[in-house]
Amino acid sequence: MATTCYGCGATLRIDGPVGRRSTCPECDADLHTCMCCRHYDEAAAHQCREPHADHVVEKDASNACDLFQLGDGASRRRTGRSEAARNALGALFGEAPRASQDPRDALEALFRKK
Repeated sequence: MATTCYGCGATLRIDGPVGRRSTCPECDADLHTCMCCRHYDEAAAHQCREPHADHVVEKDASNACDLFQLGDGASRRRTGRSEAARNALGALFGEAPRASQDPRDALEALFRKK
């Protein structure tokens, strides 16, 4: 089965079941996670369309859910989607692309002594 890593966007070819300790060969992200499951849905209760699934807090960490089914992680990539949308909107109005900034760096800059 071919899928896309939610962490780095690499195309993965997986033969057989995805084990709990399986990782992406490109970025080492866990693959047996909610983010890679076909039941993951941000709009659903506990972000899972499977009503009998246990509640998992860390959606991007490996878990032991028995209802896991490998899905496409490309649509669930968290990095860059909102930033790309902001840059596209800025380009529409002739603004330069915004520099990416780690939230931790922004927080430290906010409270840094002058």
